[in-house]
Amino acid sequence: MLKSSVIFTLLSSLATPFASAAVTVYTASSTTTADLSLYTVASNDQTILQVPAAPADQAGTVLAQLYDGGMTGMGNPVNGGFLGFSVELSVAAMLSEWFLRPEFLNYCAVLESRGGSVTVRVGGNTQDKAILAVDGNPSGKTIDKYKGTDASPTETPDVHFTLDIFYAMASISKLVKANWFFGIPFIAVDSDGNAGLVVQYAKQILGSNLLALQLANEPDLYGPHLKKQADYSEADFFADTQTMIAKLPITEPILAGPSICCMWDTNTVLNDGYLNFKDSLAFIDVMHYPNNNCATGADAVVPQDVFPNYLNHHNVQNVVTPYASTAQISIAAGKQMMMMETNTASCGGFPGVSDSFAASLWGVDYGLQMAYNNFTYALLHFGGQNVYYNPFTPPPTNMTKYRQWTTGAVFYANIVVAEALGKGGASQVIDLQLDNNNENRAGYAIYEKGEATRAVFINYVSNPGASDYTVQVAIGGQQTGLPNKTPTSVKVKYLRADSVSVKYNITWAGQTMGQQYASDGRLYGDAEVQTIQCDTTTQLCDIPVPSPSVALVFLTDEAFTNSGGAAGDATGSTLTFATTVTTGKVHATIDLAALATSNGRNGSMPLGATSKGGALSSWAEQGVRMAGGVAQLWWSVAITVLGVVGSALTM
Repeated sequence: MLKSSVIFTLLSSLATPFASAAVTVYTASSTTTADLSLYTVASNDQTILQVPAAPADQAGTVLAQLYDGGMTGMGNPVNGGFLGFSVELSVAAMLSEWFLRPEFLNYCAVLESRGGSVTVRVGGNTQDKAILAVDGNPSGKTIDKYKGTDASPTETPDVHFTLDIFYAMASISKLVKANWFFGIPFIAVDSDGNAGLVVQYAKQILGSNLLALQLANEPDLYGPHLKKQADYSEADFFADTQTMIAKLPITEPILAGPSICCMWDTNTVLNDGYLNFKDSLAFIDVMHYPNNNCATGADAVVPQDVFPNYLNHHNVQNVVTPYASTAQISIAAGKQMMMMETNTASCGGFPGVSDSFAASLWGVDYGLQMAYNNFTYALLHFGGQNVYYNPFTPPPTNMTKYRQWTTGAVFYANIVVAEALGKGGASQVIDLQLDNNNENRAGYAIYEKGEATRAVFINYVSNPGASDYTVQVAIGGQQTGLPNKTPTSVKVKYLRADSVSVKYNITWAGQTMGQQYASDGRLYGDAEVQTIQCDTTTQLCDIPVPSPSVALVFLTDEAFTNSGGAAGDATGSTLTFATTVTTGKVHATIDLAALATSNGRNGSMPLGATSKGGALSSWAEQGVRMAGGVAQLWWSVAITVLGVVGSALTM
């Protein structure tokens, strides 16, 4: 550990202090460019699929009849952090690189300002055999990766990680109200005490921001992927779970499991004995992808063939409703159910599908459908550079000085769902089965304490002008025999794009996250919020739903305010973080008293992946090397710099 006098000398040699902010920013002047066609990883894939043919007779008017006091069949209350992220442990360096990554903080802040918090899980295939190197890795890095020995199609590496991961997570929580799930190593069943160390330090460092610790990851694949014996069974899993829990330093319900994905039936696992561990469980979790992209060669899925599947409300219902019985089992046991990991398709998703506007529409529908079916959280998974479904992706390392991040189309679904649920923490969702449950459109109502506060309408058809439709929203009145509660006017925001096949030029309320390699995690442009006057005679609010689009309707002014309002005004301002630290340099001074109580360890953070492509999937092995004491210095500098800069900027 460096003494405070040494740290002060080091800071003095680096910093040019301000009297007020104590921050100096130097912006990179490089004008170097690169031909994007040279980068052949999935994150640079330019595949545009053919738009499915538009069905006939999709224009017209449909009724959405709501009722004051609530509606039968609403989901349990959820908060605005419902639709979050799942970050693979081996690529967790997206959280920091010498400093907390301002782009990541900006993406989180966009959601926090609308939903009140952001939910992130760190784990995945790499968690099961991961080793916490409390004293640091021999290389000096935060994450070391070694070639794995299992037979997984994701070519999962073995990961050794240091405490810097936890310190980064804790620091992020101080800035953007992030809450965390973290995966516990399971394969060794804590024979060396490693899992116990993970639990100990995760609880100690993350504190109240730790929602749960995931116990095992896809145990039904342990046999096929040679992580355990080939005939690994449910009974073996129960025995390992019992042994593990007995060894962990826990006395409270803080675990999430069983994390079944593929081969076993979750309800069977719960009923056959897993609920015997309920005193240690905070969540019953599942992991599910609606399609499989792991096959290669002749068995590989053709993206164009499955493209229409992501433009169909019935398909979304069919993916989620089988878990309705799982939710009831969980609720009866006094536990919450959650989707620990999901996205458009396993093994990185499909080109032209997972990175298209279709994924934006699908993500809104899928997220709200899970909330309606009593999931408590649902987390969209991240991989490395060689996957298509990332909500956002940093540029390869050799482009970081002149390229920014790429916002994936599915991230817009995170934004819409956060606003649809808002900051109240008690939103209940119901699928309206709009227009006799038309497969080409979807409608949801959101209630808070019995009051209809918002509605969401989706138009999956990509045939602008010819397939627009109008929803007539009514609350009570009409033929219900109940008092009319339809407002005199409503506010509406739209998620728009020219076609379901486009990757960029997507707008939310007129604002956009930008083009490929051009995003700093913030929305840009003037916010467009439409005010629609309702007909007090017919007691109807006519809401246009263009083709293709999502319309979010705010039924009360309070709901609009509690979802962030209009970006840029007094109610919708979003804390932002300057990204000049990424492409340039930031020097800062820091209070030594604050430094003395800060956290930090050593390491750099090279990035890997567990998606198809193995080493090629890494985010170009980004990372830096820091000695132990200097790491503690930089964590503190990062918090001070980003806190000062962030508080001075609004979107």
